[in-house]
Amino acid sequence: MVCAPQTLELEGDLIKTIDRCWDEIAYIQIGDNPGRKEPTTGEINYKNLFKHLHAKGYKGVMGMEHGNSKDGKEGELAVISAYRAEDNFL
Repeated sequence: MVCAPQTLELEGDLIKTIDRCWDEIAYIQIGDNPGRKEPTTGEINYKNLFKHLHAKGYKGVMGMEHGNSKDGKEGELAVISAYRAEDNFL
């Protein structure tokens, strides 16, 4: 398992850490850093991360391990918008 926000805090270079541990990864937790909110709310470049995972042929599970940066329907729409934006890497 790789927890993206925690790995960034502890290791500093998320992609290099993922590459180093590649054969052990079956689950990746998604949550931006700081704050553990949806992608685009912090400093992790999820578009780049998703592109890297896709290029390596990742077939494991990704868990949305985060809260919403906004309340209610506005927050749900922000999450959908963030994932659509970050998934547009090809």
